[in-house]
Amino acid sequence: METTGPSDKGERLWPWVGAALGVLWFLAAGGGPTLDPTHLDWMGVGDPAQHVLGWLHFRDAPWGFPLGRPPSLMHPHVMTVGFSDANPWVSLLLKPFAGWLPRDFQFVGPWLASCLALQGWMAVKLLGLFTRSPPQRLLGAALFVSAPILLYRSGHDTLCAHWLLTAMLWLNLRPRDDARAAWRALRWTLLVNLLAAGTHPYLTVMVFALGVALLVQVHREGHLSKGATAGAFAGLGLTVAIPFLAFGYIGQGVSTGASGFGFYSADLLTFINPLGWSRWLPALPITPGQYEGFGYLGTGALVLGVAGVLGWLTGGRPRDWRQVKPVLPLLLVAFALAVLGFSSTMTAAGRTVLTMRKLMEPVMPMLGAFRASGRFIWPFYYLLLTGVLALVLWRWRQRPRVATALLLGAVLLQLADSPDVWARARFVGAPWPRLKAPEWEQVDASYRFVTLVPPVIHGSQRPCVENTFPEGTYVRFGDLAYRKGLTTNSGYSARLDEPRVAEVCAALLDDVEHGRLAEDTLYVVDTAKLPLFQRLGDRVTCGVLDGYTVCVPARDTGLREALRRAPPAAFTPEPPASADTPP
Repeated sequence: METTGPSDKGERLWPWVGAALGVLWFLAAGGGPTLDPTHLDWMGVGDPAQHVLGWLHFRDAPWGFPLGRPPSLMHPHVMTVGFSDANPWVSLLLKPFAGWLPRDFQFVGPWLASCLALQGWMAVKLLGLFTRSPPQRLLGAALFVSAPILLYRSGHDTLCAHWLLTAMLWLNLRPRDDARAAWRALRWTLLVNLLAAGTHPYLTVMVFALGVALLVQVHREGHLSKGATAGAFAGLGLTVAIPFLAFGYIGQGVSTGASGFGFYSADLLTFINPLGWSRWLPALPITPGQYEGFGYLGTGALVLGVAGVLGWLTGGRPRDWRQVKPVLPLLLVAFALAVLGFSSTMTAAGRTVLTMRKLMEPVMPMLGAFRASGRFIWPFYYLLLTGVLALVLWRWRQRPRVATALLLGAVLLQLADSPDVWARARFVGAPWPRLKAPEWEQVDASYRFVTLVPPVIHGSQRPCVENTFPEGTYVRFGDLAYRKGLTTNSGYSARLDEPRVAEVCAALLDDVEHGRLAEDTLYVVDTAKLPLFQRLGDRVTCGVLDGYTVCVPARDTGLREALRRAPPAAFTPEPPASADTPP
């Protein structure tokens, strides 16, 4: 039997300690209550609400294709757990156990904790390429865990899987002595790409690009022939394409406009711009959409970088090209992604310094699918952080205590200058907006649909769906539909078929205008559309519940009787336009 030495045991132990650092940082930021899977009262608005609704409707949905399609949400439009950002792999994994899970069940909190834990795990592995010292590896991992861009993304939980990027950096930078080691690295690359493809498309693009960099370098090292390299590339493409097809990311006829590309970008100064993530450093100007390109390295990492550069300048500089050549594909890919993140209109402190819109015009329709281009700086961000740590460890390799002291100082500085974390408000969101009127309990099995008039299709630009419903209306009635086993026509999808949105909305309004109401439907009516129902007279019964006007066809149900006793629906017409007011 093979014996395990102390160093092997430590090699297995220290990544777990790195994972513990990630969990501790999550708890320090106030994430503890989110670990309760029945706790919804921190995610009642915005992206988290969208994610939870997608999962809740999918858990009760029949199996079908594409995988993760909940027919009861935003009917009759295309909706999947992918388009609701409900973490396809996790949703798929939990669905067989839906019958045993509590009805109010969210996995977003545990997922976020796992993302920080895995970031710590992978960072310890990555730092092991530069030092064997456990304290140095753990201190370096602490800088990865406390990277501002990680917790900054907690409001969009699927985008917090930055450990996938750290894993790809480890695979790229790890030495490969022979073809066997090269194929082992490629197999791990396929697995990371497979995980990314069922997590989020933006992360998939980055992970895939880093996988291509590894493939190129393995071929340059002579471990793969041209034929084997081509086959590996095809396998890499299929590893991404098959989940994309299965989860409905492609092939569903949905799209997004290219107009946002260049707006949701990264500023050229993003790596040193704290945007409120520092008590001591001022925020630099950015354009309105450039929050998507937030890339502050952290005060501790910046100070450590300055120390490393000064030490490099004063302590001898390696000039051997062979030290850079093995990572050249990785550098080029990360830099190319960063350029994409800066987009076609590059800015510095919010001011335009270079415009390439005409040059990029031919590929703009393709880029439109990734209009939040600022996110693509993340691989370069983590490569830059890795470079800072590697530089400090190399410069003081003969004086490890100095290197350890510098890392410790950087970590303490990073922790001290993270006001957003210590405020413990990162996971304090809006309460879950559940309808509370007792009359909703009268919604029985005779109803199959809850239809908002007009539909609330979040993000749609079609005039037909314009409404005056309060914010979060689609969440309230999506939750009602889930609890009562109904289908709702409203929701929030990351991708829309806008012509179809207009068509469905117009058909609904035409039915209402001509009195073609479905008996198995309860209608939630916007104030401007209420006259269309009031003119139907006794054919419909309307009342106000929880501030919403609800109308049902005239047939004997408990809900109709409850609406008769509820406050009557009232329509307040807009004042007529004056002579000075355009129509």
